[in-house]
Amino acid sequence: MPKFHIFRESPALFREQILRFWEEYLPGTPAARLDWLEHNPAGPTIWLFAVEEKTGELAGTISLFPKDLFFDGKKIKAAILGDYMLHSKYRVFGPALSLLKAARDYRDQENFDFLYTIPNAQSKKIVEKAGFRSAGRLYNLMCPQHCDFLLKKYTGARTAKILEKPLLFALKLFSQATYAGGKGVYEAIDWQNEAFDEFCHQVHASRTQCTTGEYSLSYLDWRYRQNPEYNFQLITSKRPQGNDLQGFFVVSEHDHRLELYDLVSLREETDKAMIREIAAIAGKINCRGIYSMVYQNNPLLSLLKKCCFFDTKDHAELFTYPENVEAVQYWCFTSADRNI
Repeated sequence: MPKFHIFRESPALFREQILRFWEEYLPGTPAARLDWLEHNPAGPTIWLFAVEEKTGELAGTISLFPKDLFFDGKKIKAAILGDYMLHSKYRVFGPALSLLKAARDYRDQENFDFLYTIPNAQSKKIVEKAGFRSAGRLYNLMCPQHCDFLLKKYTGARTAKILEKPLLFALKLFSQATYAGGKGVYEAIDWQNEAFDEFCHQVHASRTQCTTGEYSLSYLDWRYRQNPEYNFQLITSKRPQGNDLQGFFVVSEHDHRLELYDLVSLREETDKAMIREIAAIAGKINCRGIYSMVYQNNPLLSLLKKCCFFDTKDHAELFTYPENVEAVQYWCFTSADRNI
């Protein structure tokens, strides 16, 4: 049985092997992501490598992405497990568990408050074996912008087309976003707006018994504008008079889906109005629906349902180490937190 040496190293040492792993196991991942990860404002990515001792062959990798969060207005430090990849010939008697345990051990070395991951069905058991525990359900929600693709499952294509418009009208009628007050002026984020960080400070200070992500302009610039993997839209809502910032949201379109990554404001009415604006964006680019992942304890979950977002039943689980972390219990987790 082969033996493996697991160690921390700069990704530059294994750059070509990492890119080959990405091509095989995470297709579509751009090479530029490797350099982008090193400029994370919360800290560079920690890479752990498993090498077969006799041959020196790279058998697997795992990485920890530092992530700053705020709990009751105070900064805490988490890390996301990613790039968990194993060479195909080492899947059975390989370093799968050892890599997870090594990542877990870095929690203490790097002073992370907790680690988290969202395992797929194949890796769930081994993640549990490494000491991670489920912290709750993540709901995948969808607000339809077209209904024919759903109706076709139950009726013919012609009937689906006939029923689509009245069904969409009914959804709009029942959505609380339709009736939201507090109209805003919506525009792309101003990367030179010095008042933006002050608004984010107000958001963090106002949320008690609540864990949120980092919203500073420098972080958003790195996380979204510089992201080499996806294109994002960051849209701010400002008051029609006075031009004061009311909130912002982040969306990304791919495969005829508009993904809602984050929705941030100080008032629920502003949230609803922004959801209405997001629906307008989805209509302009002809998306079939607006999608979002939300943690079971996030108040946004009930709000989205009131705005006609439906549970797709495609649930995932949030796993953490250690378990029972108070900040996780009150986490306003959204699609933005699936990654850094």
